Amino acid sequence: MTAPSDTNDMIAQYVLGLLEGEERAKFEARIADEPELARKVAALEENFYALDATAAPESVPDDLWSKIQSSLGPAASAPRAANANRAPSSLGIPRWAGMAAAIVLSLGIGYFGGQSLGPAPRAPLVVAVLVGDDMEPGAIIEAFADDSIRIVPLEALVAPDDSILEVWTLPDPETGPVSLGTFREARDLVLGGPNLPAPKPDQLYEITLEPAGGSPTGRPTGPILLKGFARAPVI
Repeated sequence: MTAPSDTNDMIAQYVLGLLEGEERAKFEARIADEPELARKVAALEENFYALDATAAPESVPDDLWSKIQSSLGPAASAPRAANANRAPSSLGIPRWAGMAAAIVLSLGIGYFGGQSLGPAPRAPLVVAVLVGDDMEPGAIIEAFADDSIRIVPLEALVAPDDSILEVWTLPDPETGPVSLGTFREARDLVLGGPNLPAPKPDQLYEITLEPAGGSPTGRPTGPILLKGFARAPVI
């Protein structure tokens, strides 16, 4: 029997269009046969769509796209083949579209708000959307090359008295989980983590509830509140 946590991970990967080939086909067969699984998939799609819908339209210069193409070189003009495995969601939007728009909005990247192509803001190497057991997105993490991370909360999250929220990542199975820092309540903040290899796609990030002062063992001991896998941002 598939563990609930494994099923939740597969739901997230399916909604984001990351399941491919036979794995995707098997999961879609489960969706067709399991009403509760189908409900969870639809709920996560709705959550991402709700995030996307909060983005207000921005007016941009008429020549913006030509400037972007010029900055990227000739390859930017070549058409890209569609990925047949990444079908639109039941909401009529690509599975990655709502997520990408929500990340841009929540992180305040403002690719178009400046009306120009000035100096680029500091770019994260990876971005992770953390979800809870209910599959609702609760926070976004940006991970940078200098071992720092930025946490952008998407829901209220406050540690009870005598407790603390601790952020973890899993650089590789041999190293095991590594603490990136602690905080008391959800707010936009930056934490400076320890010296680690550069973060990479599919790297796990999670937030746990720990005793005041942080985990006494150097490993997660409390319940996992939010978790997610990193993806390389599309610039």
